[in-house]
Amino acid sequence: MRKTTFLLYLFVLIGFNFSSCENLQEDFNTRSYKNPIKIGVVGDITIGREVVENYFFAAQMAADEINTQGGLTVSGVDHEIELIFKNSGGDPEIGLNVIDELIEQNVHIIIGPTVSNVAIDMAEKCIEKNILMMSYSSSIPDLSNLNDNDLIWRTCPSDALSGRNMAYYTSNTLEITRAAILYRDDKFGRAMKEIITQKFQSENGTIVSVAGFPTEDVELNLYDYKPLLNDLLELDPQLIFTLIFELEAGKITQDLWASEIYQNYDIKPKLFLSEGGFIKELTTNGNPEVVNTIIGISSSTSNNPNYSIFKENYFDKYGFNPITYSEHTYDAIYSIAYAIQKSQSILTSDIKQKLRSVTGGTGANPDAISVGVNEFTLAKDLLERNVDINYDGPSGIIAFDQFGDPRSSFVIWEIENGKYNEISYIE
Repeated sequence: MRKTTFLLYLFVLIGFNFSSCENLQEDFNTRSYKNPIKIGVVGDITIGREVVENYFFAAQMAADEINTQGGLTVSGVDHEIELIFKNSGGDPEIGLNVIDELIEQNVHIIIGPTVSNVAIDMAEKCIEKNILMMSYSSSIPDLSNLNDNDLIWRTCPSDALSGRNMAYYTSNTLEITRAAILYRDDKFGRAMKEIITQKFQSENGTIVSVAGFPTEDVELNLYDYKPLLNDLLELDPQLIFTLIFELEAGKITQDLWASEIYQNYDIKPKLFLSEGGFIKELTTNGNPEVVNTIIGISSSTSNNPNYSIFKENYFDKYGFNPITYSEHTYDAIYSIAYAIQKSQSILTSDIKQKLRSVTGGTGANPDAISVGVNEFTLAKDLLERNVDINYDGPSGIIAFDQFGDPRSSFVIWEIENGKYNEISYIE
């Protein structure tokens, strides 16, 4: 069963058109939807095709669960969710064009994009066009501070939280006082660099050296990181905050191992990664000796029972495991679906008013009934009887705050003998 399902979805993937600003839909066997509520799902294929496919599959699984359990009922009319997949190509300009294309297709709700560099410009245009946007992995703090009329949300935590937790853990748990920073020279990397520097210094730590690498017009999996790494290593850091994406992760570990300065260290400095979806890249393309020194932070934890259910259901459906942020994509679909069901409206002006109340967020009923993964039938029945719900998903407690950010827990992880291992939890 699992092998058959995997092959089916692999075949569907071959039918995807992955050119920028195009539909990422099956080119064959397109199904029809009952009174469809269209939701755009935007991903940035440039960070890795397999990564973004994983997010898209999680969104599709959520929509399939909802549709097979009767779909949404709004003012007595039954609706199904239709997802329209788009590639923003890691380019803010393409992201803006994607919004125009989705509007032409009568889409007023967008899940995504993947990267912060695209998210800011897209958010500003969504505000202008009255589009509700909920990102699953754009973590740049600037999204929290937009004058957004409550239209911009995310199910992943802000870097303001993860960066401060990285700095605090390094100083107080690892008892490290000297650190360096290697960062992507883009909106994400620059923001994280500032957050970590400020927090680490407030904990009496010292950032001894900083180096950024370009992200535009560069093949990051082939880039020569050795000169930057040598600059960092010459000032004897105990740890390197490594603010990168999956694409460059393996090559960085290879270049670090090739550094003569690194080899001269008796105790090799740890790398502290700011993301959690790198396991396959690191174990496939990373230098094993360097990989053994890596720790990372992620906003999802396997000790969350809702995540365990999600992971099992995902594997049963697709034949492989989800990666970090897939659960946040899944939660975005469900959060919006429950807000539609509660508001009894498909208008963004009504949906946005219910997102906090259905997730236990600011101002929500503290006595609401909790619902978890794949419990749409239960949740819909409660909402139709005007009973308040609190959706807790595989990414954990959502509880949107006044900025549209979730309340997040974090896990510190390592790779031990080629396997992912969670070593500490932060509430």
